[in-house]
Amino acid sequence: MAITEKGLPQAALTTMSRNTKRAPGSLREVLGARELLANLVRRDLRVRHRGTFLGLLWSLATPLVTVGLYYFVFTIIFRTTPVSDLPRPDGNPVPFAVYFFSGLVLWNFFGTSVGSSTSSITGSGYLLNKVYFPRAVLPLSSVLSSLVTFGFEIAVLLVVSLAIVGLPSLHLLWVPVILLVVGTFAVGVSLLLSAATVFLRDVAHFVGLFLQVWFWATPVIYSLGFVSSRSGPGVIRLLELNPLTGAVISFRNVVVLNHQPDFSLLAYDAVVAIVTLAVGA
Repeated sequence: MAITEKGLPQAALTTMSRNTKRAPGSLREVLGARELLANLVRRDLRVRHRGTFLGLLWSLATPLVTVGLYYFVFTIIFRTTPVSDLPRPDGNPVPFAVYFFSGLVLWNFFGTSVGSSTSSITGSGYLLNKVYFPRAVLPLSSVLSSLVTFGFEIAVLLVVSLAIVGLPSLHLLWVPVILLVVGTFAVGVSLLLSAATVFLRDVAHFVGLFLQVWFWATPVIYSLGFVSSRSGPGVIRLLELNPLTGAVISFRNVVVLNHQPDFSLLAYDAVVAIVTLAVGA
């Protein structure tokens, strides 16, 4: 199999070019480029772990060390009390480290997707000059590679939650729906930012700072109940306008707290995600 200098099979480029000529239109073109998309995802994962001994297993080792560190710091050193914003139906306490990590897993998927996809077009000039293909494939590949890493992190979260907190409930079946909402929003934002970076390279630097602010505007390390006890209703309404608030709350509810998603906030997030995807496309 012939391989290009950037690690992409030449056959994938040829097949993709032939398919997109038959299928005009954004969605058809992306579907026609699915072989190239799969190869781009594999390339991103290889580049991320190139030269390492463990390779893809680092995606499993990193969240394990992270949750272990959080558990040690918040349980042994700071001795934080178990979270009781939404008590589990079985009465089992949820350590703050697990509560925090459950929100961080979903945030990492979104933040990594957006951060890595912002420069995906400007960094692929070598490929753009070789053959025509839908540019949306580039940021989309970054989101999908982040989804693979998310799979390792949620596996660690589920094992840790089972060992420390208790058995999950059937509400866990809502995870794919929540992930679809966040993934759709991530793709929409990635399309917008990757296109904007072509014309204004400062966007790539701005995104890193903006994601830090966005993290603290999302209830990852705190709950809305905690904020409402110390702030007015205006602050809560402002936080609820964040398109990730309902997703993080719902994800934590179904994975760790054994409650149903927050349907009203999740529905709002879904509408914003669809609109963002349409504008980005």
